[in-house]
Order: sequence, then C-alpha cells, then structure tokens
Amino acid sequence: MKVAYDISVLGQGYVNPKAKTGVYRVVNSLLIELLKIEEIELNLIALNGLSNIWDEMSCILFIEHCCPELKEQFQSCWKSYIDLSNLYLKAVEIQKSCLQFSLKKVPRLYKASIALQIPFKFFSKAHCFLDIESRNIDIYHSLFYSLPSEKILNSTQKLITIYDLIPILNPQQFTETIYHKFCLSLDSINIQKDWVICISENTKKDFCEYTQMNPKRVFVTPLAAGEHFYPITNQQTISNIINQYKIPNSPYLLSLCTLEPRKNLSFLIRCFVKIVVSDPTLELNLVLVGVKGWKNTEIFETVKKNPQLNSRIIFTGYIPDEDLSAIYSGATAFVYPSLYEGFGLPPLEAMQCGTPVITSNTSSLPEVVGDAGIMINPTQEDELCQAILDVINDSQLRQKLSQKGLERSRQFSWKKCAEETVKVYKIATENKDT
Repeated sequence: MKVAYDISVLGQGYVNPKAKTGVYRVVNSLLIELLKIEEIELNLIALNGLSNIWDEMSCILFIEHCCPELKEQFQSCWKSYIDLSNLYLKAVEIQKSCLQFSLKKVPRLYKASIALQIPFKFFSKAHCFLDIESRNIDIYHSLFYSLPSEKILNSTQKLITIYDLIPILNPQQFTETIYHKFCLSLDSINIQKDWVICISENTKKDFCEYTQMNPKRVFVTPLAAGEHFYPITNQQTISNIINQYKIPNSPYLLSLCTLEPRKNLSFLIRCFVKIVVSDPTLELNLVLVGVKGWKNTEIFETVKKNPQLNSRIIFTGYIPDEDLSAIYSGATAFVYPSLYEGFGLPPLEAMQCGTPVITSNTSSLPEVVGDAGIMINPTQEDELCQAILDVINDSQLRQKLSQKGLERSRQFSWKKCAEETVKVYKIATENKDT
C-alpha cells in the first residue's frame, strides 16, 4: 500500500523553532513508527491545500540535516520551468538563521524574518507548478493542513487528522488568520468521500456533530508521549538543566504550552499569586515553558499586576525536547488548567516522567489522565488552589500520583498509534467506492 504522508509541518519546524508545537511532535513521532511497518510504502511529500515551494525546500533541508536516511522516500511535488532550487534553499537557510537570531536576541525582528519568504512565494507562482503522479498513491494523509483538491489527487483516497475543533467552538480566542486556515481545512473535507482521524473520542464527537459526517468514516487514534520522556532521579542532572534556563534551584510548579488564551494561564497565575500571598514564607515558584502564541497579552498583564512576584514567575520560552525530562522531573507538580484540549500531550509527558499532574476535568483530558491525576474545574480558583496546596504539602500524595501517572502513561504508545493509523489506511483503500 503506497501512502503519501505530508511532512510540511516538519519542514516548518526545522526552519522556525516556534513551529515545533504539539502537532510537530505528532507528525514526527508517528512517522518514526510508520516507517517500521512493512505493510505500507511511505512516500514523504510537502503537499497540502495551502502548500507552496517554500515548504518543499524546508522539508528538503529538514531531511538533509535531520534524517538523511529518508532522502530516497521524499517525493518532490513542485517542478520549475527554471531550476532555481539552490536559490530557494539558500533563502530558506537565511530565514532559519534570522528566525533563530530573532528569537534569542531581537524578538522584534521575528515578523520581518517570517516575511522573507513572501517575495519568493510570489515569484514562484510564475515559474513553478505542481506535478504529482497521484495514480501511484493509494492514500494521501494530511497531518494538519487542508486537503489538496481532487484536481491534484484525482481518485486517490484522502485522509486528514483533526486535533480539535477549538477555533469553531471558541473563535474569539484565535486570530482571523488562524480561524480562516482552520475553516479551510474543514471545508476541504468531502464528508461523503474522504476519511478522518481524530486524536480523542471527545474530538470525534465534536467533529461529527459539527460536520454531520458519518461516524463510520471517522476514527480515533490516541497519541502518546515520546520515549525520550522518562523520570530523571539524578538531582545534579536536574540542577544543571534548570540552571540553563534561569530556573531557581527551589521547588516549582510547571506548566508547558503555547502561550495562548485557551491554556488558561492567567487563571493559573492568579491562583499561584493567591497561594504565595496567603503564605509569604512558602518557597515556591511557577515555571511557564512555551513559545508565545496569540492573544496572550492578558497573561503578561496578570503578571504585571503583581510585580512583587515577578521573580517567582519564570517564562523560559521554547525548551528543546532533550531538556524537558529534567524540567518535568524537577517539578513538584505539573499544572495544566486548559479550558479545552483535543488530546493533551503535556500532561501525558509529565506522567511519563513521574511528575504529579493537576489538570482540568474538561474535553479530552479525562481520557488521557484518567484517575492518575487531580482533576479540577478550570474556572474555579478555589479548586485549583486547594489541589496545589494538597500536592505541595503531602509527600505521600505526590508519591501516589507519581506512581499512578507512570502506570497510566504505559497505556499509550506511538507504536500503537501507528498500528491504528495503518488500520485506517486499509479501511479507506478497501472501501474506495463507498
């Protein structure tokens, strides 16, 4: 079975560290396991309803620098009347350097660095065209972006992964650009012909209710935490890592997410402030890991309103995966009061590191955490405050949550996710005319 697997997200993440979000992890982790399954022939492409030659060049560089062994499996989709590939590759490399510099040194240059691709995309329209031999592909899988049109893929079966319906359920929390792109993804799905994978039962329920798609064409393949998330017990190792990110060597609560409204960080910060103000002798910090998202001014305004606690609320920005196990393991508790999740990878990663988890009792989070964490109403400050106090004051509770989290995390694996994904590939190809 020949599968076209869109890796545009990986190319974007190679160029831009801010694009290494949860979706990036999903695409990369699933790819690693799918490559081990002999029943399928995986063709890697940079093709989706919004793709362009810039994405393809980014993916070429990603493969060249991160996994050269996959070079033979990458299938070029863009052809040019004039060979300007070296020019494009150089431009993408320049953008990568500019983005890394802006994120580390001069944040104000970030948007200008992103804009470097605009003239190249515009110029490519005059000399580039899509050329894909879709008749040799049994199924195409988009891991994030809208599906290509039938004119491009003809009769090839199309599958798209849907992570959540948050932009539809809470559009006010998103920029117009993000909302528009999400609507394009939904609009690209032919509910009579295409196939859909959701990452939780909750997402499947929301998706089917909104689109009225036949649930028999919608499948659930739960995600997993990567194998590189594990408990670190060596305190010196933890100290060395947290010092790199200017985290004080004292007890801390941890939250990890893109800084955006639905993550409910202002709520978490208010609860943290309440706890610390009520007991000034309490030695406790709050560490917030993640890149800045959108509409996040309220988060920083909440911090500004409590300047006496500035030194105790630490924004680390992006932290690479290789350092996260130490950050998770060093935390007294992982706190994730998100208002809505399609799945909720960070709580699962924390559990796999043996860190006690406090999270919301909404959307898909109960599917992931089960009874291995403390579930709270993400709108009730007293509930979260009490949960935090219970964990920081009770070592036996922390030990119990740590053990239950480790046991719960073993129910999820990328191998299982890949096997379930291949089952969907088979169903889709075997029911091509239904």
